[in-house]
Amino acid sequence: MKQTVKTPEAFLGVGYTHDRAGLPLEAVRIPVAQPAAGQVLIRVAASSLNPLEYKLAELNFMGRTPPVGLGLDLAGVVVAVGHGVGDVTVGDAVAALADLDGDGGWVASGGGEGGYALAHRFLTARKPPSLSFLDAAALPMCFLSAFAGLHKAVQTGDTVYVPGGGAASGIWPCRWQRVRWAPEWSSAAAVRRNPSHWHGSPAPSTSSTTSTTTSRPT
Repeated sequence: MKQTVKTPEAFLGVGYTHDRAGLPLEAVRIPVAQPAAGQVLIRVAASSLNPLEYKLAELNFMGRTPPVGLGLDLAGVVVAVGHGVGDVTVGDAVAALADLDGDGGWVASGGGEGGYALAHRFLTARKPPSLSFLDAAALPMCFLSAFAGLHKAVQTGDTVYVPGGGAASGIWPCRWQRVRWAPEWSSAAAVRRNPSHWHGSPAPSTSSTTSTTTSRPT
C-alpha cells in the first residue's frame, strides 16, 4: 500500500441504522479502512445519494449488520492506494462509486475532517479540472448505468434509442455513445427539454415515440 497522507482511525458519518423501524438515519462512527489490492482510499470532498442506497436498505444491505455509511457516489482526493494500483496516485482528484461491501462518505457535520471511503480502482476516474467536486459526486452511478447498458452491446454504426434521454440517467448514454460509437440514434426529448446538455456536442436526432427499441440485443 502506498500512502503519504495521514488518515484518522474513524470519522462521524451518516449511517443507515434500522431495518424499516424508527428513524433510519443517524450519525455513526465509521472506521477508516486501508485499501486492499486494487482499491483506493479517498478523502471525500462531496457525496450524493441515489436509489442505490434505499434499494440496498430494502434488502437489508445484502445481509450486512447496520449501521452502513451512506453516500456511495462520491468525489474527493486519493490518500492511499492498494497493491497493483499504478495509474491513480495519492493526491489525484477523482470521482468514484464506493465499495458496496464498505461504507460511503456522507459526513454528519460540515466541519472538521471529511469522510473517507474505499473504492475499487475500476470504479474510480480522475476528475476533470473543469468539474467541481460537488458535480462530480453526482456522476458515478449514472455513468455506470450507461456503461453497463452499452458496453459490448453497441457497435460503431448501430442505431440506438435511449428513452428519457433528457433525464439524469439518460444524459450519459446519449453523450457517451455520441462520442464513442453510433453516428445515428434517437433520444426522446433530450434536446427539447435540456438543450444545455448538448453544448459542445453534435445535436442528436430526436423522437417523440414512447416505444423502446434497440438495434442489437444486450
